[in-house]
Amino acid sequence: MNFSELIPFSGGSRLASFSPSGFYLAEAAQFRANVRDSKSLELLQSFACADQITDLAWSPDSLFLMCVMRKRALVQVWSLEHPDWACKIDEGVAGLVAACWAPDSRRVLTTADFNLRVTVWSLTDKTVAYLKHPKACSKYIAFSSDGCLLALAERRGLKDCVSVFNCGGDTGWQLVAHFDAGTEDLDGLAWSPDATALACWDGCLRSRVAIFSPTGTQLHTFSAYPLERGLGTKCVEWSPSSQFLAVGCYDGSLRLLNNITWEPLAEMRGQTCVEPPPSSSASSSGIVAYREIESPSGLPRYEASPPGDPPIPIPVVKPDPSKPNPKVGIGAVHFSPCSRYVAFREDSQPGALWLWELNRLKPSALLLHRNPVRSFAWDPSAFNPPRLAIVTGTPCVYMWSTAGCLAAQVPLMDRCGAFVITSVSWHPDGDALLLTSDADACVCFLESGGAAGQAG
Repeated sequence: MNFSELIPFSGGSRLASFSPSGFYLAEAAQFRANVRDSKSLELLQSFACADQITDLAWSPDSLFLMCVMRKRALVQVWSLEHPDWACKIDEGVAGLVAACWAPDSRRVLTTADFNLRVTVWSLTDKTVAYLKHPKACSKYIAFSSDGCLLALAERRGLKDCVSVFNCGGDTGWQLVAHFDAGTEDLDGLAWSPDATALACWDGCLRSRVAIFSPTGTQLHTFSAYPLERGLGTKCVEWSPSSQFLAVGCYDGSLRLLNNITWEPLAEMRGQTCVEPPPSSSASSSGIVAYREIESPSGLPRYEASPPGDPPIPIPVVKPDPSKPNPKVGIGAVHFSPCSRYVAFREDSQPGALWLWELNRLKPSALLLHRNPVRSFAWDPSAFNPPRLAIVTGTPCVYMWSTAGCLAAQVPLMDRCGAFVITSVSWHPDGDALLLTSDADACVCFLESGGAAGQAG
C-alpha cells in the first residue's frame, strides 16, 4: 500500500469522490470544488461556487460536476470539457433539501423543503418538469439500472403510493404506473439491478416489504414477524445478480429472500459467541474469526483463531432505551459484486463484521475490531477477487479477501494529530481507496491485482 499526502477539504464522505469513469477525483474545500487526476492527484480544475458546498456529485458520464449549497437553496453545475460553461439552479424560497443526477447526465433533480415537490431541470433545453407529492423518507427516489424508469415514493390522502415514470428518450417524464405501496409508513424503495422488481418497505414500526413489477403488479409481501414482536425494517439491499433481497431488521437478523418465490432462503444473525473450526480444514461447524490485536511493534494486525480454540465471545453493547434510534439491529449490509458474499454489521456488536458465503448459506468469516466499524465497502472491479475494505474511526485501514486479512496503519498526521478515518470508498478499477476524515482525505494506492495477504 502506498499513501498519498493529505488533501484538505470540507470533510464528510459526500464531499470527496472518484468519478464513475475513474479518471478524476473531486473534493470540496469550503467555496471551491477541486478536480484532480485520480492517479497523480494533480489539480486539473478549480471551480468557485457562490456559497459553502454541502454536497458534491458526479454526473454518470463523468463530464459534469454538481455542487449543492443547501443553505442558499442553490445548485451549480460545472463542465470538465468546457470550463467556461456553468449552470446555476436556484430554488429560491422553496428551499432545497437534496439534489441528484438523472441517469442521462443531462438533467438534475432537486427536492424542495418539506418535500413539497421534485423539480426536473434540463441542462440542454432548459425545460422544467415537476413531480408532486414526494414523501419525506430515507429513499424516496429510485432509478432503474438502465436509466429508463424512475420510481417516486408519494404520500396522497394519508396513504403511501408509488408513481413510476418513463424518463428515457425525449418524450419527457411520462407516468407509466401508479399504485398503492402496500405499506403503512413507507420508508424507502429500490429497483432490482435487472429492473424487473421494485421493493418498498416500511420503517421502524412495522417489518413489511412489498415487491412489485414495473407495472405495479404486486409480486409478494413479506413480514419478518408480527407487529407486536418489536421494531421493524432497518435496511434493505439487492444483490448485484438480482437473485437475492436482503432485509435487515431491528431484531438483529438479516433475512435473505430469493427472487423466485420471495420466501426466505436463510436467516443470518450475529451470534454472541462463535466456535472456531475444530481442524485446519474448512468446517461447517465453525467460523474463522480474525481478531484485531496490537503487535509488539505497536501496529495493529489481525490474528486468526487457531483451530480447536475455545469459543470466542463477541462484545455486545446494550442500547440505552431512553435515547432515540437505538443502536440495535442490522445497521448496514453490502453484497460483493459477484454476489458470492454478503457482509453485514449488527449495531449492538459495533466492532464485529460478519461475512456469509451465499453458495453455502453459511458464515464464512468474522472480523472483530477493537473499535466500532464506521464504514466498509467491496472492491467494485469485476477483474479482482472479492475484497472488502473496512475503517473504524482510527488511523488504520483493514482488508479482507479469500486469502486472508491484513491491517495497515496510515502513516500520516493531520492538523489534530493522527489521521482518523471515518469513511472508505473504492476507485472503480479497484486499484485505490479513498480514505476520508472530518477534515482531510487520502488516497491509498494498492498493488495492481493485489489482494489481502495472510492474517497478521
